[in-house]
Amino acid sequence: MSEPADPPAQGEPADPPAPDGGTGGGVAEWALTDELRLEPVHFIARTDAVMRLGALMLGAGASSARVRDSMERAAHAVGIEHLHTRVGMTDIVATTSRGQMFRTRVAEIRRPAIDADRLTALKRLTSELRPGTPATELQRQLDAIESRPRRYPEIVRVLGAGLACAAFALLNNGGWQEFVAVGIAAGAGQFVRMRIGRLRTNEFLVVFLSAMTALLLYLAAAGLLAAAGVPGGQHDAAVTSAVLYLVPGFPLVTGALDLARLDLNAGVSRVVYATLVLLATGTAVWGIGSLFHATVTQTATPLFDEPLLSVVRLLAGFVGVLGFAVLFDTPGAIALTAAALGAIANVGRLAMVDAGTTPPLAASAAALVVGFGAFLVGDRLRAARVTLTVPAVLIMVPGAAAYRAITGVISGDTLSAIQNGFTAVFVVVALAIGLTVSRVLTEREWSRP
Repeated sequence: MSEPADPPAQGEPADPPAPDGGTGGGVAEWALTDELRLEPVHFIARTDAVMRLGALMLGAGASSARVRDSMERAAHAVGIEHLHTRVGMTDIVATTSRGQMFRTRVAEIRRPAIDADRLTALKRLTSELRPGTPATELQRQLDAIESRPRRYPEIVRVLGAGLACAAFALLNNGGWQEFVAVGIAAGAGQFVRMRIGRLRTNEFLVVFLSAMTALLLYLAAAGLLAAAGVPGGQHDAAVTSAVLYLVPGFPLVTGALDLARLDLNAGVSRVVYATLVLLATGTAVWGIGSLFHATVTQTATPLFDEPLLSVVRLLAGFVGVLGFAVLFDTPGAIALTAAALGAIANVGRLAMVDAGTTPPLAASAAALVVGFGAFLVGDRLRAARVTLTVPAVLIMVPGAAAYRAITGVISGDTLSAIQNGFTAVFVVVALAIGLTVSRVLTEREWSRP
């Protein structure tokens, strides 16, 4: 016996009737009607709408767990009984079923781009879906979200990258000279990154060329300041700050969260991708450092004493997180909230390190604070949690240590490579642990096996 026709959801037209207008008086008419029933067009439409929602979320930078949860919510809303998904870093395989019918769809996202504004809109859409929603209505809302332009123009994102890296220069104990030089260099590097990215060329080549541009301009700006009689004295210590806008924060954090939920397919892919981006940038740092004899492994001592040091760190942390949030196209209220969370948590982290706490333990505690803060304010802002936590903890990711480790490996400085490499790895792991613990304690789906 054939599967009965898929009943239309509210607002969807019914399947076409038999050609004779009744139940089918002849053999040919009956066969045609039965064939239509074997092609459940509304079931297919519902599957396509759910699949499109997942593809848009994955392409905007959402974690695999969040993509899967959103697709399940949408499937329930449009009337799909069962949904099984396999979500990777750039692909989704989804199987929907109703009774004996099933449909499998595959989607591939070739060039994902972080878009926190789109993530927020999709999160708000899925939270508002209710059972009985027609697939056509879901598709209409997805059309509206997909057609929206980027929230900030290119010049604003360039300024965001410049300010974020300039703030890093202060956090790495640079002075106002390094702040200015790094800001100019990072902004120019981000501009080159966006322009070359339009050519659809190899992404790692784009990263490498962007890093080279930023590093060369930083050294040029620092040289001009020195020639003008205002040398900073700690230029080498701030070299790596000029390329910190290239740190793959979203893949690192979402990959770590996927691994925490044993989603190895997506988690390993994201971590490997982030490692390759770091290698491309680190190679550029080593090349420029060797060519111009810059000591990129140098670290600077603080220029200020307490309590001024904590005030500078608080302001620099706020500006840095806000810059990264703007770079990710985060809506204004969410960006300001993430900046406040990140600045407060980062000041506490640095104070713990100064007091003798190991960097991984301090990072874990700071990430836990960010995670709880995001839980408390996330629902009020109707924000995707990752849009709050990633910019807030990105300023704590030891990108400078990672670049110094890569430089040490290439140049043969084994001791420096090991010290910086292990510091970078364990701090990233600690950040992931802090965020994971906060989610396990505050989100029911994370506490389930």
